[in-house]
Amino acid sequence: MDVRILDLDGALTAQETLARGRQVVHGAREWGPRIRLGCGFGQFRRFEQALSEQLGGETDAEPHLTYYGSGDFHHVSLALLRRLREPFNLLVLDNHPDWMRGVPFLHCGTWLRHASQLPLARRVFHVGGEVDFDNSFRWMAPWRQLRDGRITVFPAFRRFRRGAWGRVPHEPLRPSPFIHTTRSRIEQLLRPFRDELGSHPLYISLDKDVMASAESVVNWDSGVLGMGEVTAVLDAFTSSADGRLAGMDVVGDWSPVEVQGQFRTLLHRVEHPALSVDAVYARRVNQQVNLRLLAAHGAVPAAARMVG
Repeated sequence: MDVRILDLDGALTAQETLARGRQVVHGAREWGPRIRLGCGFGQFRRFEQALSEQLGGETDAEPHLTYYGSGDFHHVSLALLRRLREPFNLLVLDNHPDWMRGVPFLHCGTWLRHASQLPLARRVFHVGGEVDFDNSFRWMAPWRQLRDGRITVFPAFRRFRRGAWGRVPHEPLRPSPFIHTTRSRIEQLLRPFRDELGSHPLYISLDKDVMASAESVVNWDSGVLGMGEVTAVLDAFTSSADGRLAGMDVVGDWSPVEVQGQFRTLLHRVEHPALSVDAVYARRVNQQVNLRLLAAHGAVPAAARMVG
């Protein structure tokens, strides 16, 4: 699988060992402050056009593993998904749902709602989440898609209790809060979905905020999963998809927040948690995770068959 860095915020190019690798770096710093956290749909379309020029066309001829910095840019996944040429299933690992409805602009917390409606999208699996599922944000969840199974949720360790969650199956990854999940447990959870997962290539979007803070330093609230659990999820899903991947992206590398305009400045002040981050420590920790993912070829078993 080809590897590329989309440099929106400097988080990845500052990781010297990662940046010296074989992956291609596409400079896009001028777009970072203009789309960070959120932007209008017209602005995002202009970004997509610029991205197509950077990447040499509107579609990808081969699957790619794309790193592109902070989770503030997770809506860039929507642009990457629109580059796919055939039907796909989507696996999202994220501490937050990212599926809010009714927001009149594109946001890192709304992109999955739009992605699930793409003509080529088949099933969506949201894995490892904990924050904003059953609090007041539950009113903005895509309940119809959750009830009919188009979106399937596997939380990190607990069942959600409020709202309509009592009528939506959502078995946690962990058998109990303090017992880490295993590949065999995940394969058991996926057994009812084997046929569907095997019918189309799998696209993976990994936000490292799904991991515990000791594993990855992010701009948002950290989740609870360990690196071993994330790898188990990736391996089990890839195996269920018969090793066929449509691509993968990785976000969640902390970077100082630089935004353009009062709108994004307000989003930053209202939405980001107050964090005290040592930039050198963040770079070192996040680079370790990125290198481990690279060493595993995107956490895909060596025998995995890539599809274009």
